[in-house]
Amino acid sequence: MVYMDLDELGWKPVFEQWSNAKAAKFGEDYAEKLIEFKDKWLEKVLSIKRTNCNELVKTSETACVRSMTNLFDAMTGKLTKHETEESMDDFMSYIEKYFIFAMIWSVGATVDEFSRREIDNVMRDIDSQFPNQDTVYEYYINPQKKNWDEWSGRMASSLKASNKQFHEIMVDTVDTVRNRTVVQQLLDHNNQVLLVGHSGVGKTVLIEGILKGLDPLFNSFVINFSAGSSSDGLQAIIESQYDRRAKNKFKPKNSKVKAVCFIDDLNMPRVDTYGFQPPLELIRMHLDYAFWYSRTSTQVAKHFICDLQILSSMGKPGGGRS
Repeated sequence: MVYMDLDELGWKPVFEQWSNAKAAKFGEDYAEKLIEFKDKWLEKVLSIKRTNCNELVKTSETACVRSMTNLFDAMTGKLTKHETEESMDDFMSYIEKYFIFAMIWSVGATVDEFSRREIDNVMRDIDSQFPNQDTVYEYYINPQKKNWDEWSGRMASSLKASNKQFHEIMVDTVDTVRNRTVVQQLLDHNNQVLLVGHSGVGKTVLIEGILKGLDPLFNSFVINFSAGSSSDGLQAIIESQYDRRAKNKFKPKNSKVKAVCFIDDLNMPRVDTYGFQPPLELIRMHLDYAFWYSRTSTQVAKHFICDLQILSSMGKPGGGRS
């Protein structure tokens, strides 16, 4: 068995594997353009982030690049080139915008508010395609215009009358609109999602609103972590939302297509003697191998938890959070 140091290996093998898969599906020209975008944008943004930016929670460059490829795939999965309407150059220029957008909301999404200015400055030095006002974080790709447009244009112009209590009314802001859009894109393409932010910024409210709007064929449930949360308790809660369909395979209850589990305060569980948080290690095991072991069987038995998607949120480490 050969162990590879993640820092020594770096993020480039992840990107190379992804671009090779694109070459097999869309052709060598498409993959070569993605490599050009990487040289033009990604390496410079990662470099300035490494030296000049601060993060709320420390992340690895490899994880950020993987998140970028996931978001790019989620947003471009249905894009096709219309032969009669646009040339290949125009189409790839449109694809470049999605590459930039995915990079902003993965590599650039983990930095604090002050560091966003640094990301904005370096991106404007690379290319002047962005509008002059505000930062690059204030724009999204308008599919009709095939160009950048302001997030503020997607906000409701007025509040509609409703039967909700005053404390139940949710007023959209630019932050809620763009966070909801990005999270929804990732959820729709079966990616795991983690929201990080200070306490009281509306992470839980945002996610609860998304869960209410899920397809009726999906089952959703909420788990609130605390310092006393344990791995066996987490496993019992998740398995209670599943039916055993075979000897060791579990499917969502009521013949649902998928189960979406929202875990609030992900970093709250107490760190054990060995420096681990057992509930998080159980989640990691499921994400890596799609199973965990039975705690009740007298023999070693695997429980394959099928069609489970994890959506979670956490605050900045400190004050009981790890």
